Amino acid sequence: MAASTKTTAADVEAFASGLDEFTRALRTARGRFNRAPVVPELSASQFHLLEPLAANDEPLAVCALAEAAGVAPPTATRMLDGLVKRGLAERVRPEEGDRRRVDVTLTPAGRELVTAKRERIDSAREQVFMRLSPGERKAAARLLHSLAAAIDELHP
Repeated sequence: MAASTKTTAADVEAFASGLDEFTRALRTARGRFNRAPVVPELSASQFHLLEPLAANDEPLAVCALAEAAGVAPPTATRMLDGLVKRGLAERVRPEEGDRRRVDVTLTPAGRELVTAKRERIDSAREQVFMRLSPGERKAAARLLHSLAAAIDELHP
C-alpha cells in the first residue's frame, strides 16, 4: 500500500473524534429545538412522525409513519395518542380493506405546526450552509451523503 493511502490508527482516531463532535453538536441542536419551543410546538420526534402526512394529502397507516420516523409501530402509536389528544392528528378507518388497519391524518392545527417546524429547520440548515465557503458546501454535501450511506450499510 502506498504511504499516501495507508490508514493509520491516528487517522481512524481523528475521524472518530470528528464524528463524535459532529453527533454531539447534532444532539445539542436537537435539544435546543425541543427546549425553546414556540408554544405550542412539536418535538423533533413528533415532527418526524407527522412530516410524511404534511407531504401527503391522503391518510397514512401507522406502520408507514413509524417506518418514516425510524421508530417501532408501538412507539408511533403511543406518540400518536398524545398528538390525537392535542387535536393535531386524527385516526381514521379506511373504508375498505383490513378492518384492523388504522390510518392517520393531520388536522389543520397539526398541519400548521408541521409547517412551522419545517420552516424553523430549513432556516437553521440555511444558517449552517451560509457559514461554509462554497467549496466546503460542496464537500460537505458529498461527505454527508457518503456518511449516511456508510451508516445505513452497517444495519441493512
